[in-house]
Amino acid sequence: MIKTLISHSFKQQYRSSVWAKNLVANIFLGFAGLVLSIYMLVLGIFLSEIIDALAPDSNPIDLLNGLIIYYFAFEFFIRFFLQNVPVLAIEPYLHLPMPKKKIVHFMLRKSHISVFNLISILLFTPFAFREILPEYGIISALGWLGMIIGLAFTIHFLTILFKKKLNEKPNLLLVIAGLFLAIGALDYYGFVSLSTVSSDLFSAIIHQPAFAAIPFVLWWASYRANYSFLVNNTYPEEISTKKKQSKITGDFAFLKRFGRIGEMIALELKLIIRHKRPRSALMIAGFLLFYGLIFYPEKQYQEMNWIFLFVGIFITGIFFLQYGQFLLSWESGYFDFVLTRKVRFKQYFESKYYLFVATSTIAFVLSLAYGYFGLQIILINLAAFLFNIGVNVFLVMRIALFNPKKIDLNKRAAFNYEGVGAAQFLIALPVLFLPYVIYAPFLIMGVGEYGLLALGIVGLTGFLLRDKWLDFITNYFIKNRHKIAAGFRAQ
Repeated sequence: MIKTLISHSFKQQYRSSVWAKNLVANIFLGFAGLVLSIYMLVLGIFLSEIIDALAPDSNPIDLLNGLIIYYFAFEFFIRFFLQNVPVLAIEPYLHLPMPKKKIVHFMLRKSHISVFNLISILLFTPFAFREILPEYGIISALGWLGMIIGLAFTIHFLTILFKKKLNEKPNLLLVIAGLFLAIGALDYYGFVSLSTVSSDLFSAIIHQPAFAAIPFVLWWASYRANYSFLVNNTYPEEISTKKKQSKITGDFAFLKRFGRIGEMIALELKLIIRHKRPRSALMIAGFLLFYGLIFYPEKQYQEMNWIFLFVGIFITGIFFLQYGQFLLSWESGYFDFVLTRKVRFKQYFESKYYLFVATSTIAFVLSLAYGYFGLQIILINLAAFLFNIGVNVFLVMRIALFNPKKIDLNKRAAFNYEGVGAAQFLIALPVLFLPYVIYAPFLIMGVGEYGLLALGIVGLTGFLLRDKWLDFITNYFIKNRHKIAAGFRAQ
């Protein structure tokens, strides 16, 4: 049966109507994975020298043991956004005389083959044999390396389970984010030293290699948790129900009081929440609200605070930068209906604009917490916010109309490059550099505060003239709507 499933997996790929397109993409991703693996191996080989250069007076083994917990926390974060949940067309097999348990086992075992699972092994294996082996012996080195392997696969299955649970319980993301923030805050303010805990735990494995069995037990437990979840949630009637109606619906009845535009915003929100790729843009925007913590607490950035404007633009505008760049592509699957429904085209763009303004406003309000690091940061974020809703959002909407590409909302979110074209590369230039065209002259003259004032005035003026901007965008769309629709149909 396993041979049959493997055969079907290959046939599903090369018998597809877009096999050639997927082949090129897979070759590119395979090459990128190979390059990344080589980089990790080279980094692992010279890891000892890097540690000696950065901390010459420290013991490389103790220092690395103290940092491993941070490494795996970062790896979980990266896996959450980039790692794909293992996919197998289970539904066609469920009504056949095939044990469902074997199908689920096959899918989970197949998921072990991933470049993410190789990164930790390639990075830490050379260190184990170069540093731990000469000092503690082969048993300790293998035990320490086994600990790395066990934790890597444990995180692999925890990520899969978390992403599957997230589809049913979206609030789980807030719980995990809150847990990470709480632990980080405790570490930052000295209540708990994660590096000390990490060093003690992983040093204990070196001195007592039998403890390396614990990560393997966690690996097995996370595998069984995934297995139990899939076995209990893969019935034909449940799959068909999920296809017809998402569990994450949302009514947004309060938006109806804003008339037709409010109803269209509600439809846009439902599109975002019910589909993985646009939903991932929203979740990434939420995570990147903490982007300022990289810059604001650091003293070296206090002397080059011009970079804070970039951070403010990023924090208050990240959602429309990500989501707005595919302005029409999200609805490319039913774009002909968009053209024929009883809605004025200006209302169509107004609904998108006010959605972007609302998300930017929420992001700015949340960013007020950064006032803890100084009043100047609030003023910078205010200027960035006004410039975003008065200038940048219109630039993103206009550039997004340039030869948009089709997006299939039913496809995966990670490593999905559908919709990416020249416009997506052009958007970053005006959005990130135009604010500095206004701000930089004042900063050079030593009156950066007036630069922020000018930036805010330009943004506020653009916001007051929003009807003119929207008319300009709408008129361009009306002239090119049939060409855009034909392009979607041809893709």
